[in-house]
Amino acid sequence: MSNVQFQTNMIFGTPTWRYPVPEMHRFHGEIKEKLGELWRQGYFQRHGSGYGYQTREELFTPANLENIEYLRVLKAKFVEACTRILAHRHGHSKNAPFDVYCIQGWVLIQTNENWVDGPWHHHHPATLSGCYYVQVPATRDPTEGLLMFQRPEPTNIFCENMAAVRPIEGCLTIFPSYLLHRPMPTPSARDWRIGICMDAFVHWHKRSEDPLRKFADEEAYEIARKESLAGP
Repeated sequence: MSNVQFQTNMIFGTPTWRYPVPEMHRFHGEIKEKLGELWRQGYFQRHGSGYGYQTREELFTPANLENIEYLRVLKAKFVEACTRILAHRHGHSKNAPFDVYCIQGWVLIQTNENWVDGPWHHHHPATLSGCYYVQVPATRDPTEGLLMFQRPEPTNIFCENMAAVRPIEGCLTIFPSYLLHRPMPTPSARDWRIGICMDAFVHWHKRSEDPLRKFADEEAYEIARKESLAGP
């Protein structure tokens, strides 16, 4: 496990995390060159593979992971970060073992065009979502390009309804997938805002110390466990 320190930012009582990934810095030029080539070839079309200029959600295919080193590095760091986050969860689930069994990924390019104004959305049923920022261009207004979040509870006059996290080049921003969010436009930017977006799907396992049932021995528990996984 990496010794890189998380930076936690609480919004609406919910943590989001910033996780530096220095291992990815050496790939930034390669990534931008490849995206520029795809752009010139006409791959990126307005709303062609999701909102804005987005690739298909197929970054982490076996073929890509075999042939593209930076995808292997980024996937491993995202899984590492998610595992560290989930290990410190609270509540009833804190004793349940888990597997991060699926990572979905895509690239999002944000330009300064007037129509680029992303809608509010969430990534449920994923558990954790993240974005690694390859490029964050300078803007005249510091509010441009912020990653905005919306309070999941009903709006009221006593609590803020929205909060923001500032993307930082070379860092992952990670947040619970259920949170409504959107990137702010970057109308004064002179270059692309490039993010590699990811979702982590988690499988939770039962334990032999099941608080709702008692078993005579491990063999009896194992039989019950297999029956529960078999379904009706």
